[in-house]
Amino acid sequence: MKKNSRGVAWIILAVFCLVIFCSSAFIILHADHNCNGGDCRICTELAECCELLDTFGTAAAGTLTAAVMLCIAVLTESIIIKSPAGHTTLISLKVELLD
Repeated sequence: MKKNSRGVAWIILAVFCLVIFCSSAFIILHADHNCNGGDCRICTELAECCELLDTFGTAAAGTLTAAVMLCIAVLTESIIIKSPAGHTTLISLKVELLD
């Protein structure tokens, strides 16, 4: 099950990278085209590619923020768990009380 999930994740990552690369390449290649007016199909496609990249950029920023916050929470939790207990007694320190 874990291998299937990992494989699907890699496929989705590859598709996202391909979409971002192709959209960027289209914008770069057609940035200075000769526009023929209001019904220019290239301008329409350029607008859709820009919107797609903007959407993916916003999603990536949100994902990155969530990942950083998760890492901070895990590190904070591990520091709190590893810290010694605040209540130390002579018994917990294994001190012998001999008179």
